[in-house]
Amino acid sequence: MKFLTLLFPFLAAAAVNTAAVAADAWPSKPIRLVVPFTAGGSADALGRIVAKELSQKYGQPVVVENRPGVAGHIGAEGVANSEPDGYTMVLGTTAMHAAYTLYPKLRYHPETSLQPVTIIGEFPNLLVVSNTVQAKSVNELLAYARQNPGAVFFGSAGNGSSTHLAAELFKYLGAVNIKHVPYRGSSAAVNDLMGGQIHMMVENLPTIVPMVQSGRVRALGITSRTRSDALPNVPTIAEAGLKDYEFTAWYTLAVPSKTPKAVVEKLNADINEIVHSKQLAAKWKELGVTPVGGTLKENAAFIAAEQKKFDAFIKAARLEVND
Repeated sequence: MKFLTLLFPFLAAAAVNTAAVAADAWPSKPIRLVVPFTAGGSADALGRIVAKELSQKYGQPVVVENRPGVAGHIGAEGVANSEPDGYTMVLGTTAMHAAYTLYPKLRYHPETSLQPVTIIGEFPNLLVVSNTVQAKSVNELLAYARQNPGAVFFGSAGNGSSTHLAAELFKYLGAVNIKHVPYRGSSAAVNDLMGGQIHMMVENLPTIVPMVQSGRVRALGITSRTRSDALPNVPTIAEAGLKDYEFTAWYTLAVPSKTPKAVVEKLNADINEIVHSKQLAAKWKELGVTPVGGTLKENAAFIAAEQKKFDAFIKAARLEVND
């Protein structure tokens, strides 16, 4: 027993040193970053920026793989079931980490199967309407929807996506009967919005701003608590008439839950450095992204609070998707 007591500190030190060596040796081969949405959307843009920066930092290719479906859960499930060695990651979303109870039949559990590494950033969504819609303000849109129940159709990047949840919150707080048309990604939905096939969207800010600036769609309100520098003349939805409305989309980088802690900590530190780098400041501002970062403990606390909030909303609005 005395021998084991004397030996234990050396074994513990050896385990720590082994973990440190493993982290130092990682990465020694290409990394796969799964973006669980179609190319061309906000998630894809964010994922490719992070992939490029990580590739330069590590001297290894970080290959983006678009794997859309079920509001990101198809791609996330694949990553959750992959080898937990740090070489397969997923761009996580609000829907994936906080609003997964919307999907009662998922084949994996996002909270226990995935380990969020850090929160890359967050940005508001923008309520936009087709130019075929006469409403020029949030109040006018609400009034029309109330007078014509079921006649207004909104598009989204898919069931459970942030663009879906933001519009459902608008529907719930506004007490209006508007119909959801899910697409396989935002780009297809935006194309139909510009063509007048659907009436409105609550789209991610980075991808919709150019369409607003070119006059192809009309902006009525921004979902955040405050106005955005990207469109300073557009009021928040709350100040435009729908009191208490607030919604922001946030994105993480996550790995399988059993990934070595040393690798997770290294990724956390490196991505925090990337998102807060001076070189990316102008790019984030252009996209309307607020970089977040933070420690693993801070991330866990934030996500837990978001889970509680979305769980309450999903139950109150009686939302459920059985894809």
